[in-house]
Amino acid sequence: MDPFTFGIMFVGATGGVLVGISLLEGAGFKINGMMLRLFMETAKYGTIFYLLKTLSKMFL
Repeated sequence: MDPFTFGIMFVGATGGVLVGISLLEGAGFKINGMMLRLFMETAKYGTIFYLLKTLSKMFL
């Protein structure tokens, strides 16, 4: 998967997850904000490392 397509899919998936979480929170489920923030930061850094790995394969 090229980096552009991966970026589009990651942004869409992240937005979908956040909409789903806000719907769950509106329905009365308790959401742990700290764990959500930790998970989102981990996913962000993992994505950055994946893109760097993919770009390094393209240029090296």
